[in-house]
Amino acid sequence: MCSADPHRNFDGEIMAFGAMSGNDIDRYIKELKSFGYVGPDNGDASDMVVAESLFGDSSEMPSWLELVDVNFFDEKLPPVKAWKKKESEVYKLLNFEDDINHPTKGYECDWPLHIGKIAKGTDKFGLSGDD
Repeated sequence: MCSADPHRNFDGEIMAFGAMSGNDIDRYIKELKSFGYVGPDNGDASDMVVAESLFGDSSEMPSWLELVDVNFFDEKLPPVKAWKKKESEVYKLLNFEDDINHPTKGYECDWPLHIGKIAKGTDKFGLSGDD
């Protein structure tokens, strides 16, 4: 986790695609749009964003997407940044390029809106199965 790139961490609700050329990016966008996804630069209706592109400008960032600071409860791990959908209840942190554990919000890490550390054997509201 120490080498996690802040631009490759995502919540489990976001798909990420990499490309080696602008033509690849255009092909991905065309294929996704053929399945009904809305392309980039369509405001909040956009289903996709082109970010940090070497082949052109980044697309307009819709309001449903945010970059958050992720802090780990293991103090040996430095904080990282992650892309996530606002108001998402997905609590897994994924890194598509590294074979790492998938830390879970509340158990191994936390990000805004903070929920704090959840004791083992309880749900995200702090309730055990016996409650």
